[in-house]
Amino acid sequence: MKKYLRVCGYINMPVPVNADVYWTESWLKMSQDKEWVKLHTMQFNSVKPIGRTAYMKMLGMPVAARDLYRNGYGEMNVKLLNLIKLAFDNSKEVAQSALISTFCEFMLIPGYLLLDNVKWEQIDDYLVRGTLIDNGIEVSGIFYFNKEGVFTHFETFDRYFTTGKNSYKKVKFSVIVDSYKNQDNLKISEKVKVMWHLPEGDFEYYKGTIERIEFNV
Repeated sequence: MKKYLRVCGYINMPVPVNADVYWTESWLKMSQDKEWVKLHTMQFNSVKPIGRTAYMKMLGMPVAARDLYRNGYGEMNVKLLNLIKLAFDNSKEVAQSALISTFCEFMLIPGYLLLDNVKWEQIDDYLVRGTLIDNGIEVSGIFYFNKEGVFTHFETFDRYFTTGKNSYKKVKFSVIVDSYKNQDNLKISEKVKVMWHLPEGDFEYYKGTIERIEFNV
């Protein structure tokens, strides 16, 4: 972890405790047999309390979604014309999955790494297992780093895949950082993709390019 912070330029700077994440472009695939839909994504993450809010608007369609986690509560809310509810889920499975979405982004905002409710276990020179407990929800995953100390991807079995209305199952889930970019004196994640590893094959359902990250807003 220290090597990652050093390589990416976070040493000797104010500890980031929250951030706005701006995406140049982002795409969503609703199912494996669907086409990619272009999104406009806005995102905010906070360290104390642990929180994440992502707004995703489908370009060319009057449909928007909000993915939320805060204080043990998780929610997925999809609306048409910002008025008509198309989908809503605030189950405990969604709360745990939303916490995982926040956990896998810990490397975006290094203030997360200093939280007392996160335990880190060094597996080898390139793998670290993290376990996070927040408001009674416990999740864990493995963070992968390359030889230079840069974070490359995250894997977990603690996220729920929706199989139907009020029906879920835990499926291997991963987030991959394909590239980094320079922002001032920092190295930040740039191209990101998110996928499920289903029995019938990998399902990449979100991909995007980060434009910039504004810390301590």
